[in-house]
Order: sequence, then C-alpha cells, then structure tokens
Amino acid sequence: MGDEPPGGGAPPPVVRIDAVPWDDPAAVALRREQLAELAALYDDGDDLPPDLTADQVLASLLLTVDGAPAACAGLRDAAVHGERFAGGVGEIKRMFVRPEFRGRGYGRLLLGRLEAVAADLGLVRLVLETGALQGAAVRLYRDAGYRRVRPFGPYADDPRTLHYARWLVPDAGTRVLVVNGTVGAGKTTVAEAVADLLRERGVPYALIDVDALRRAYPTADDDPFGQEVALDHLEAMAGVLARRGYRHVVLAEVIERPADRERYEMAFDGAALAVVRLVASEATCLARLRRREPDPWRDWHLARTVELAAILEAAGVDDAVVENDGDRTPREVAAEVLAAAGW
Repeated sequence: MGDEPPGGGAPPPVVRIDAVPWDDPAAVALRREQLAELAALYDDGDDLPPDLTADQVLASLLLTVDGAPAACAGLRDAAVHGERFAGGVGEIKRMFVRPEFRGRGYGRLLLGRLEAVAADLGLVRLVLETGALQGAAVRLYRDAGYRRVRPFGPYADDPRTLHYARWLVPDAGTRVLVVNGTVGAGKTTVAEAVADLLRERGVPYALIDVDALRRAYPTADDDPFGQEVALDHLEAMAGVLARRGYRHVVLAEVIERPADRERYEMAFDGAALAVVRLVASEATCLARLRRREPDPWRDWHLARTVELAAILEAAGVDDAVVENDGDRTPREVAAEVLAAAGW
C-alpha cells in the first residue's frame, strides 16, 4: 500500500525536456519518423528537405515521457532566409510529437520551452512553416499566438505550406483592429471615433478606410469587390507604417469569410488581429443609406445591407459584436469597440 499514489491511481508520468546535440540518436530517430509521416501525408517523399547540419542549429530539445523519446524540436537562425529575418529572428525546425503521445499537451509544453530558450539566446521573434494538412499543428501554433506571415523559404510557392510567426517581446509587432459590419452599420464613422480616442491616449496609429483602396475600374471577374486589390495595397503600406512607428492600425472594412482573417494577418506581417463587428437594426441601416448614397448606387446598397448582414451573422469571423444603434454616440461606440478589442 505504501507504493500506491494518493487515491490509488497510476502515478503521473515523468516528463523531461532536455537540450541534446542535433545528432542525438533519439532525436534523429524522431526526425526520421516525422519525415516518413510527412511523405505519406503529402504523397511527395522525394520533395522533402534534407536534415539540417549541427552547425546550423542554435538549439535542439528532446522531450521524454518515463524515459521514452516522445517529441523533439530545433531552432536555427532565420537569417538564412535573407534580410527580412535578419537581427534576432529564429526559425522553429523539426518539431514533432510521436502519434502515441499526442493529445496530452506535450507539444505545447515543448513549444513553450523552445520559446524560453530562444529568448535566452536573445531572439525577439520566431518563425516557422507547417502544412495545411497538419491541422493539429496549425491549431497548436495559433493557440500559442503565432500568426500568418508572408511565405518564405524553399516552399514559399507551395500553396500547401503555411508560414507563421510570433514576437517574443511585448508590443513589438503590429496590432490591427478591423471595424467590421454590413453596409450602413457605421464602420467609417466609428473607426474615425476610434482614431480620435487613440490620439487622445497618445497612441501612434494609422486609420485606413479600405473601401478607398479597392476603388478601381474595371474590376476583375474573379475579384468583383476589389478584395485582392485592397490586400495588395495593405501589404505595400504595412512595411511603411511599421518602419515609421505606427503599430496600431484601424481598418474600416468588411471581413465576411473566416479564412480572410489570416490574409489580413499576412498583409501586416503576422499582426495581432482583432475583428469587432458593428450591428444596427435593418431600419437604421436603411435610413443611413437613404441619406448618404446617391441615386445611381442607392438601390444596390439598400439590397446589399440586408444580404451582407445575414452573411456576417453566419460567418463567425468576429471577436466581438458591438451595437451601433439608437441614440449612442460614435464616441461611446468607439470606446466599447476598443475595450472589446483589448486595446
């Protein structure tokens, strides 16, 4: 009886994370298992990258459970990808958890330790690549705060490859607030009030009414609302804003597809994105549109506001929803939007 744990259950497993050489036999075996799994998953084993050499590796970790090798991860300098990642950026490599150990939180545990090692090495940001078919890995990274960035590396042109990044130092990256909503919900007016509040707080910001970026004629058949044009504009502007210190960006914009969230993250190089949707009654939206829209476009907007409101309600894109109806002032609504976004 003395050997039994309290409650009579099995003792918890002994989990260790140790720094090991890159050529440690257990770590090498895990990486070989990973490559075999990827070859089967993507059906292109001949296109898998060669393993790194020891001199390319900044750190190598091995997680064991009751002495059994369960997971591994490595870290290298991301400057190998050029100037874009020069100066304190590391790349996560060969992170892998054996199938029989998945679903127990070991991946998150290992990732946290790797981030701590990276910080101790003086790195300020981590980047990585993973695959679109590796849903568990994508969820792990997103839950840990990694956000989409523009493609890099040998698989930059492969649509099955996803690239993510996370800052290790506070307030280093860009924060983007999208004031979302149907036509007539008051996006532009409230976004301007948000900008006023940020200015009063002394927060450097940029305000962009995205509709102005997509006004081009003629529109492409596969881009009737100018979404691709707008995203190209935003990507070109993002670097300028970041270099000039505008780390808070407010967008008056419509995001109606969950997948588009990551496209805005990419446009702003892995930004922390908050989407807050404004809602108002159909009668309020229609009344606003009747006052503001000229005759040639009025009927289209009146029909579109009802259609788009239903699309946005069903899409589940937003982090929060704020009412913009009745006698609420734009300033009151803007304050609630900022609070909902955590700004």
